[in-house]
Amino acid sequence: MIHTFQTIARIISGNGAVQSIAREVHRVGATQALILTSTGLVRRKTHLPIVADLKTHGISATVFARDTAEPCPADAEDCAAAARSCRADVIIGLGGGSILDCAKAAAVLTRHPGPIEKYFGQDLVPGPCMPTILIPTTAGTGSEVTSIAVLEDKHNNAKKAIVSDYLYAKAAILDPELTVSMPSRITASTGMDAFVHAMESYVNRTATTITDGLNLQAMRCIARSIRTACADGQHLTARADMLYASALAGMGFSNTQNGVIHAIAMAAPAEHHLPHGLLVAAVAPMGIMFNCQAAPEKYAHIAEILGCDPQGKTPQECAGYAACAMKDLVADLGITPGLAAHGIKRAELRGIAERAAAARRLMDNNPRQGTADDLHALLEEYF
Repeated sequence: MIHTFQTIARIISGNGAVQSIAREVHRVGATQALILTSTGLVRRKTHLPIVADLKTHGISATVFARDTAEPCPADAEDCAAAARSCRADVIIGLGGGSILDCAKAAAVLTRHPGPIEKYFGQDLVPGPCMPTILIPTTAGTGSEVTSIAVLEDKHNNAKKAIVSDYLYAKAAILDPELTVSMPSRITASTGMDAFVHAMESYVNRTATTITDGLNLQAMRCIARSIRTACADGQHLTARADMLYASALAGMGFSNTQNGVIHAIAMAAPAEHHLPHGLLVAAVAPMGIMFNCQAAPEKYAHIAEILGCDPQGKTPQECAGYAACAMKDLVADLGITPGLAAHGIKRAELRGIAERAAAARRLMDNNPRQGTADDLHALLEEYF
């Protein structure tokens, strides 16, 4: 079987790596940058060294800050309008996954007519977009290295993804020092999102030797460091593990897609405004229970990574322990499994199950196929 692997062209990593931003802007031939970031990072003045470095190297920069937990089409349209207004020729995304996704969606709209909703789906962006350089300040989505941008689809009360090779950034800058101010709860939820990215990509029907290598290393790094990173945000070794693991997982799942856990998490009603990583963590144990006997050898590896002793156990037995180990990890991070604890009503489960089952991009290559009835039963059992 022939497989294709694609990923971002350049990754600059290491403590202080953000100091290379001007060089990367010059590499794409840009002279005017729009920096898309969050109001929180502006309050903490995280953007100021970047603006100063760009100015020193003759690059003008306009800062555009937003304050929405999850990006929606209007956010992407506003950012694109800001880029056009300042005549930007590169968009720099500085922030968490929502900011980076918004930057990629805005880059589409600077080169192609809206509305952005018409690009929801796979390979619907017709051509190149404005160049982006992405700088994550959280370690979870891996958006800096993926060809995916997720936005709230308020018409369908769910989240939708734009998937296109044209969304790959020109460069990603991974600087662990930018993540040390991340609160423990965000470290936990984003870190669990990264682990599940790697796990779902690893068990995916389209997984390859290349993606397996990326995903296994990502899971190992997160399993050994997430508790430390949550307990001691200044621990740069743990922060580096989390940041690099997020990118490794992003490179993996961008080539395989995810599975049932993400299908359910993205189908949760948008009006609850629950953080994506929190939902993924809450759903992860039930997702493993749904899948584990469809790929026992791989889930046995996952169980071992999570600390289970495989001695004397069959792969099938070991796979079953993966869900227990995941539940323990989630609990250690202060996250309650299931949806009830996070404000989801039992009456909403059927709609979640139907939307999740209809997410063919995610479910088609999941190791176990599932109908809306199957997923509804799963949600009820682990509510």
